[in-house]
Order: sequence, then C-alpha cells, then structure tokens
Amino acid sequence: MSLVLFRDTRCLDAQVDVLWDDDRGIAAVAPPGTLSGHEIVEGGLVTPPFAEPHVHLDAALLGARAPNRSGTLREGIANWARLREGLTRDDVIARARTTLAMYREHGCLRVRTHVDTGSLLAVEALLSMRDANLQVVAFPQEGILRAPRRREAWERAVEMGCDAVGAIPHFERTTEEGWESVRIAFRLAEKHGLRVDLHCDETDDPGSRNLEVACAEAMKETVPHVVAGHCTAMHSYPQPYAAKVMELVASAGVQVVCNPLDNVVLQGRYDGYPRRRGLAPVDQLWAQGATVGIGHDSVQDPWYRLGTASLLDAAYMLVHVGQLTSETDMKRVVRTLHTENHDAFGPRPEIAPGARAMLWWDAADEVELLRTRGKPRLLVA
Repeated sequence: MSLVLFRDTRCLDAQVDVLWDDDRGIAAVAPPGTLSGHEIVEGGLVTPPFAEPHVHLDAALLGARAPNRSGTLREGIANWARLREGLTRDDVIARARTTLAMYREHGCLRVRTHVDTGSLLAVEALLSMRDANLQVVAFPQEGILRAPRRREAWERAVEMGCDAVGAIPHFERTTEEGWESVRIAFRLAEKHGLRVDLHCDETDDPGSRNLEVACAEAMKETVPHVVAGHCTAMHSYPQPYAAKVMELVASAGVQVVCNPLDNVVLQGRYDGYPRRRGLAPVDQLWAQGATVGIGHDSVQDPWYRLGTASLLDAAYMLVHVGQLTSETDMKRVVRTLHTENHDAFGPRPEIAPGARAMLWWDAADEVELLRTRGKPRLLVA
C-alpha cells in the first residue's frame, strides 16, 4: 500500500491535507499538518476529475482530411457528410480511443459523445466502447425531417442502446418542423426511458426559437435530464425575449452546455463588423439560476481543427469571450468542469474520503490553473 500526502494543498476555498491510498482512493481530508504519508507533495490544487458533456468522437481527428475553408457551420456539416461515407469500424474506434486518452491526460474521466445517426456503423462502433464513463447520444446531424429515412435511422440508433436522444431543430427545413422535431425527440426519449440532449439554436438567427419549445417539453417532467447544447441564438435575441427564455430555462431545469471553442469561430461568419461573439450568455444564465455546462465539442474535426481535449482550454476561451474575468467568475468556470459537467452522468464527485479518483494540479488556485492550463497528476484507485 502506497500513501501519498498532498500537504497544505488548495481545495475549493480552503487549505487542507489530502491523504491518497493507491488501493482505496482518498483516505482522509484534514486541516494542514495533521496527516502523514509515504510520499509528500507540497501545495498545489486538488480537484475531482473533470467531465466532458459534449464532444463528437465519431468525427474526432478528421479535420485535416476535409479542411473547413469558409469556417462556417454549414461547410463543416457538408465536409463531415462526405467523410462519413468512408468510415470504417476500426477507424472510428481507433480515433475515439486516441481522443479519450487525450481527455484522460487532461484530467477528464467521463465523456458524453454525440454520434451521427447518418452512420449506423459509427453508432455501433461507439456503442461497443460504451461504459459507465462513456455515454452516447443519438444525434441526427442533418435532421430527422429534412429527407427520407433520416428519422428511421435515428430511431434505429436509439434502439441500439444510446444513452440519450439528440436532435438539431434549427437545421430542419422550417420553423414548425424544428419545433416538431423537438417534440418527437422527447416522445422517443420517454418511450425508451432515456434523456434528451439537443443541439439547439446553434445559429446567429435571433428568430430561432427552439429552446423555448424544449423547455416547455422539459416542464412536463417525462424525461429525467434535458440538455440544450450551444444555444448561440441567445446571443442575438432582443434582451426582453432573452430574459424570458433564460427564466424559462432555469424554471424548466434545462442544462445549457456552452461550447466556446467551436462557437467563437463558427458564429458571426455572416457578419461584417462589428461581429458577434455568438456564445450563450453564461453570466446572465447564472444570474437566472440556470445550470450551465462547458463542452470542448470538437477535437481536430471538420468544424474545429485546433482541439486539444483539454476542458481548461474551453474554460479559458469562455472566460475571455464571455468576459467572465472576475475572481468569482473565473473560479466558477473552472469548478463547472468538475461539478455541473457531471450532471449528465450522475452524482458529482467530491474531494472526500472514499472518492476513487482525484486530480492534483501544480497551481496555487483556479485562476493560476486557467492561466497555465497544465496537465494534472491523475490518481485513480
């Protein structure tokens, strides 16, 4: 048995000693100077492991094969559709494993991936890797009502064993079909006892109003956990409507997952100057009491070539673009990675006796961690 003492280390807003047992996990948390161990690590910062609520493992590491020359969401979708036709099971699994290893290096042990139901091969490949720490969302990248057989493939993917039902209502042909796709997704999730995780209003169009439909469905409480990813149209809503929708999000208990790395480059592409940032307004969502997650979204895929699988990179971008630079906001952004980001998976992990995993960072606090964005020492029992 090896005991590692993390002495006088930062944990949230306190200095503590944390004793790690390689066999049992965290053995004790106590005031500084009260514990002993075989190996001593001084100072630093300890956190629970991170969770990734929104990534696309089926497309990860494919960006160099089809560069997005316009930088738009639509070209990314079109490039992916071409690449999708040449997928093989072995390739999907190999790239997913490489990407998951990258996440692990950066302290992330739980991952929720969306998989395009336009390729049941990719669905089957990622489902073969599924475990308690890897969830799969059935995601119809090109919608379910735009063309024949897309809905059938999406429903088949759900039946194959996905954890959540996805949709992309803003990509459907009409506003009404977008709203209908949200309702269909909720009914399908209810039928199979699954959760809902939508790509919702990922557009600069202030007339994109799918989020309020998702909230209305969530309020029926027939689905246990609802995520609305992106929600970038909120950035462009008139403020009175934005205030209404954000209050609705909080009341409905819908979790908004912001994806800063992708959306800061994909949104505003049709603007001149001034050019919109195009992120969900995290500060205002927090003020309304809404639950927010932070996703990396793309890891070197046809939408975003620069992904590292470090959630700290996503947090760093959010702090800048969302102007969340107060001490309180920066800490909250970092803590989101090991609190609200876990809500799709189950209970949030803590630094407490009995915990089977933790991260130690060579940083004095969360602000320094954001600035340096190094890799953690990962401990898993």
